[in-house]
Amino acid sequence: MGHSQERAGYRHARLEALLLDELRSLLQDEVRDPLLQSVRPTSLRLSVDYRNARVDFVLADTVDAPAPDRDEVEEALERASSFLRYQLAQAVELKRTPELRFVFQGTAVDGPIDTSDPLSLSPPRRTPA
Repeated sequence: MGHSQERAGYRHARLEALLLDELRSLLQDEVRDPLLQSVRPTSLRLSVDYRNARVDFVLADTVDAPAPDRDEVEEALERASSFLRYQLAQAVELKRTPELRFVFQGTAVDGPIDTSDPLSLSPPRRTPA
């Protein structure tokens, strides 16, 4: 692997982390949709050309407030994606802001989310068709 490819890989990873942190902040502080209050992004994977980003997320499920319906949350994320992209473009200087694709990973059980602990995530809920 050449020196410029190593730098590009490092930049790619740094940009993924930066976008994930900014997205977490936006969902916590800027988004007002109550359906999205329980969304916790766990990882972000940026495509090689920076045009697309896959955002894995879990839904927080606490004793006080059970996680909302997965389908409703996915629809709310779809509605909010243009706002989120605009805010990311304002916060992170890029030639092109990636399209966001949200992928449900499960429901986080009561308490802080630790994505390295497989026991803190329950399998995705199946909704009757």
